[in-house]
Amino acid sequence: ADDGGFESGAYNNSAIRTPNLDALARRSVVFQNAFTSVSSCSPSRASILTGLPQHQNGMYGLHQDVHHFNSFDNVRSLPRLLSQAHVRTGIIGKKHVGPEAVYPFDFAYTEENSSVLQVGRNITRIKALVRQFLQSQDERPFFLYVAFHDPHRCGHSQPQYGAFCEKFGNGESGMGWIPDWKPQLYHPEQVQVPHFVPDTPAARADLAAQYTTIGRMDQGIGLVLEELQRAGFHNSTLVIYTSDNGIPFPSGRTNLYRSGTAEPLLLSSPEHPERWGQVSQAFATLLGKSP
Repeated sequence: ADDGGFESGAYNNSAIRTPNLDALARRSVVFQNAFTSVSSCSPSRASILTGLPQHQNGMYGLHQDVHHFNSFDNVRSLPRLLSQAHVRTGIIGKKHVGPEAVYPFDFAYTEENSSVLQVGRNITRIKALVRQFLQSQDERPFFLYVAFHDPHRCGHSQPQYGAFCEKFGNGESGMGWIPDWKPQLYHPEQVQVPHFVPDTPAARADLAAQYTTIGRMDQGIGLVLEELQRAGFHNSTLVIYTSDNGIPFPSGRTNLYRSGTAEPLLLSSPEHPERWGQVSQAFATLLGKSP
């Protein structure tokens, strides 16, 4: 997830409907104390893909546009290490790290060669790309990184789609249509306001929009898992769900408070069904995703 927090049934939010995340949680170990090493997009993603904190991998700030931060050229990233181990790698969605030589993927549809709205929020397009990747799979093991752009805010770049791009693809005039998405709308009075967010009408309206985009991502997760099953890999694939940083609200993203650094983390292993549904209080770091 992109700026995803704990707004799901898997983390006891009863105001939002996330049936696919909830089903995944029932087949996972659910971590209550997982943390990113840095509460900002590119640095966090670089840390996840290198196993190194930002001061060691070089990604001190955002990668895009005038910021232009990059990891050090000698960093041995996860896709590099996996390639050396003869593992096929793929990424679909938001990449937001560089340089390309440090983060090479065998199969890549990201903002670098596509519209981030299409590969990060259009769940029908994401489904098709996942199917393409799995259908072209050879005898090697694979690593597929599906990086949803939901539920990131989008009002600064595409304000016509709403504060969280909650209107993108909803079928209304000028919004486009995502065939696999059944939008779920929420009223501001329905949401659960996190304890660290001021309970104001503006915050509630934003949370209602955020819930709609979380619902789109949730349905996308369901489609990805269906493709995994269709291709026959569901009983041999470790599935991990997490986020890069806290939600884009006061005291959330870019803050060092727990509300900015704590992340959802679901680990679903088909080899350990006895662990499914367990809740772990162990402290975990997203640095542990890479060797």
